Amino acid sequence: MSYVVKSGDTLGAIASRNGTTVQAIMAANPQISNPNAISVGQKLTLPGGGGGGGALPSPAAAPSTYTVRSGDTLGAIASRNGTTVDEMMRANPQLRNPNQISPGQKLNLPGKSNGGGTPQPQPQQPQPQQPQAPAEGGSSLGTPPATGPWELPVRGPARRLAAGDFDAAARELQCESAAVRAVAEVESGGRTGFDDQKRPKILFEIHHFKRLTGGRYDRSHPHLSAPYKSPLRRASYKKDQWVVIREAFALDPDAAVKSASWGMFQVMGFNHELVGWKSVRQFVYDMYESEAQHMRSFLGFCRGNNLVRHIRSKNWASFARGYNGEDYASNNYHTKMANAYARYSRG
Repeated sequence: MSYVVKSGDTLGAIASRNGTTVQAIMAANPQISNPNAISVGQKLTLPGGGGGGGALPSPAAAPSTYTVRSGDTLGAIASRNGTTVDEMMRANPQLRNPNQISPGQKLNLPGKSNGGGTPQPQPQQPQPQQPQAPAEGGSSLGTPPATGPWELPVRGPARRLAAGDFDAAARELQCESAAVRAVAEVESGGRTGFDDQKRPKILFEIHHFKRLTGGRYDRSHPHLSAPYKSPLRRASYKKDQWVVIREAFALDPDAAVKSASWGMFQVMGFNHELVGWKSVRQFVYDMYESEAQHMRSFLGFCRGNNLVRHIRSKNWASFARGYNGEDYASNNYHTKMANAYARYSRG
């Protein structure tokens, strides 16, 4: 049985609609090297639709090791293999940060063995026809230069999440899906993390640009570099944010992207290391890639700032303080999240 990818599809959504898993679809389509990189019009083989031509291996026969692919998160790997992030961390003591895994890295899968005490060898992955994805992030836009001049992409693939992806994130945090959706709604409207030009939604913060550039542009560009309490900060929010960030980018590219919040969950660029990216430039490229990467940054931020306990208990004031800052109440973030959660929890 085959399936033709439609606009807005994700591998997770296709799997959910057809009663299978992402892992099983990947096994049935060895040409797919990145679960986040599928294209409209692409034909996929669906597990179980072979017409009696040989059964695909069941998830229970999964190997004892797993090789990380571009776009993977530890939570997604755990979910596909019937385990948890905590168990994955215990099985892989070399991991210190659950948000920092790299394509090609081999991980032990908890409780998975071939019955003889000897790990099964990892099946050889077929070589993809396209160039190898970068070591971090796996963006289809390529790898930005590590140093020196670079450019902001004009647009990206802008791949969307499916409803099941919110459920998977909630399982990873052991919270309610309605709570994850509530944060997305308050941060970016909840429907998408991209604008109509396939760019991630952003918000430029002039007080962070001031801090990150040491106030060098306070006099020449006060509309880009000013204190938090300056009226220029709120005035900046009313402008076209891509015009604002590109002007700042021309002055100091890395400081500019660190001074903006990105995507569906509006994680600040300067938090890139906390949420699992070594390079802010690759973080930015990945924000153009997919909402799965936006979700990855959200999960990393919740873990890195010890906010998981608050989203589990729906302590929205404490969550908003950690997520939005000490001034959260002036924007009623906690009230907005509580109200959004109440709506989503009612179904």
